Amino acid sequence: KELMSQVNDIQLNQNISKRISLSNLENNELKQLQEHMNNMLSAIEIDREKLLEDEQAKRNWLEDAVAKRTEALQFSNDVLKELATRDSLTGVLNRGSFFESAQHQLVLSQEQKSPTSFVLMDLDYFKTINDTYGHFIGDQVLIHFTKTIQRLLRKSDLIGRVGGEEFALFLINTDIDGAFLLADKIREVVADSTLDIDGKQVSYTVSLGVESALPADHLIGDLFKRADVKLYGAKDKGRDRVEK
Repeated sequence: KELMSQVNDIQLNQNISKRISLSNLENNELKQLQEHMNNMLSAIEIDREKLLEDEQAKRNWLEDAVAKRTEALQFSNDVLKELATRDSLTGVLNRGSFFESAQHQLVLSQEQKSPTSFVLMDLDYFKTINDTYGHFIGDQVLIHFTKTIQRLLRKSDLIGRVGGEEFALFLINTDIDGAFLLADKIREVVADSTLDIDGKQVSYTVSLGVESALPADHLIGDLFKRADVKLYGAKDKGRDRVEK
């Protein structure tokens, strides 16, 4: 009865770490049965611990594999997002991403009543460069242009390629005079630079139109349209100039 009671207690509580301990045992079959059952419980406990260790090792491996896979997917998503928002040739924002980001910044700046400006830039006679030197050198000119002006920009300034050889800047906390000074600096640096590509000396210029946001401006497209008018004014007046 004592043996069965202890066996039932172990089974009921699923406590295999507990051992059977009968009182007043003599050196008989019951003692041998107790030893046999305790050995069996010890073996079961060892096997269970090994199973738990194996299960934990598998769980750790799976969690590690999932974490690595998640990190790889996140990296891939970041790369895809970058590719979706950047111009593949120059690395600056593409047209859609530039206008989306600029629109967001315009709304914030209008709420904070801080000045913002828009600069539209177009490389002069770019078709002639392509026709004369070929499209490969034309691409190098575009890359050179973006790298040149990026050195003159702040981290907060947005730059995007909004057309073939047309680029735009959106400048926060910048009034019309500050935007004009930056635009004229860009014009000057570009005009003074020369590219040496495959033994060919290539120089080029840029025309720029500058416009600042009015209190009533809520759409970046309105700034773009007015800057576009200024840009073509610069083109009509001889190119290689800034109009505001």
